[in-house]
Amino acid sequence: MQSGSPLPEITPAHADDIRDTLATEQLPVFEFPWEEVLIGVSVALLIAVIVIYLRRRFRPRPAESIESRARRRLAALAAHASPDPRAFHAELADVLLGYVEASVGLPSTRLTSSEVLRAFRANGRMTAEWRERLEELLAECDRAKFAPSFDSAWDPKATVLRARLILDGLAVQVATAPRLASPWEGWGDAAL
Repeated sequence: MQSGSPLPEITPAHADDIRDTLATEQLPVFEFPWEEVLIGVSVALLIAVIVIYLRRRFRPRPAESIESRARRRLAALAAHASPDPRAFHAELADVLLGYVEASVGLPSTRLTSSEVLRAFRANGRMTAEWRERLEELLAECDRAKFAPSFDSAWDPKATVLRARLILDGLAVQVATAPRLASPWEGWGDAAL
């Protein structure tokens, strides 16, 4: 090396490179983008709250079982203080026959009361006492729905209680039967 030649000045390629100088330099300043982060977090929280609200509001309700629906409808009937006998008995028959159709597959809503009773007699799974209760209640419903006048001394709460006993007996059979009747099989071939 020659002693009189000046050294070439080394310039850093990037601002982060090491600088070989004795002079003080301003260090690079990095500021955290607080405003942008706070706005982003706020928007994300707002979206999360909206999504949670909408999911809770519009989520599907659990399906009501056939039995609980029938029991709820019977409770609504019992809650009326002085119902119209014709409408009351029509609803009562609809509750019972709808439950029979939905739970055991007997198309009871398309059958007359005597055809429903005949089907239960032929099936033989329900007790004679249960069938008698059903027959009495369906006969009362038919009288109330089709007779020009109905007994004014009837007790709606007692009638609903009788319907609940019938529903209880059938619900026990539905829960314990090894095989239930299905709509696509013959009613007489299946066990209730």
